[in-house]
Amino acid sequence: MRVVLIWGGVMGSGQRGKASDLTGLLEAHYEDLRRFAARKARSASLADDVMQDTWLKLSDLTRAPGFDGAAVRNPLSYLRRIIANLVVDRQRQAAAQARRVTPGDLPLDAGSDAPSAFQVLAGRQEIAIVQAAIAELPDKCRQVILLYRGHDLTMQQVADRLGISPRTVENHLAKAMSHCRRRLKEARGDG
Repeated sequence: MRVVLIWGGVMGSGQRGKASDLTGLLEAHYEDLRRFAARKARSASLADDVMQDTWLKLSDLTRAPGFDGAAVRNPLSYLRRIIANLVVDRQRQAAAQARRVTPGDLPLDAGSDAPSAFQVLAGRQEIAIVQAAIAELPDKCRQVILLYRGHDLTMQQVADRLGISPRTVENHLAKAMSHCRRRLKEARGDG
C-alpha cells in the first residue's frame, strides 16, 4: 500500500480522507496527475489548463455546503475522475467553438456583428468588477495574475520573472481566479 503524508495526516491510496486532504493529495501527486491529464488531453497546454481547472474545482468543492471529503472512498481515483471530466469538458468546448458560425457564413442581411449597448455596458461592468477584485489581491498574487493573463506569459515565464516555483505560480493563479469568480458571482447575485 502506498502511503502519502498529507498536511500532518497519513492517507493510504484506498483510504477515505477529509476535504482538505484532496488538495494535499493533488499537490503530492501533481506531476503524475498532470501526466495523466496530458495523456487524456493529448496536449501539454490543455493539460496545464485542466490542472488549473482542477485546483479551482477542488477549491469550490471543498467549500461547498454538504460536501463530505470523508465519503470519497478512493481519493486518488476521485481526482483522476475530476481531471478526466475536465478534459472532456475542455474538448467539448473546443469542438463547439469550432462549429460556431463565422461572420462569412452569415447572409448579408443577418444583422450586425456589433454588440448591443446593453452588452457593451455589461462588459464594462464586468471588467470593472474584475479589476477591483484583482486590486484586492495580495501583491504577489496580483503580480502573478497580471503577468499570466495581462502579459500572456507562461507559468514558467512568470515563475522565472518573479523568482518563484511554477507550483507557487499555479497556487497564486488558483487563488486569484477563484477570488475574481467569487466577486463576479456576488455582483450578479449568484453568490
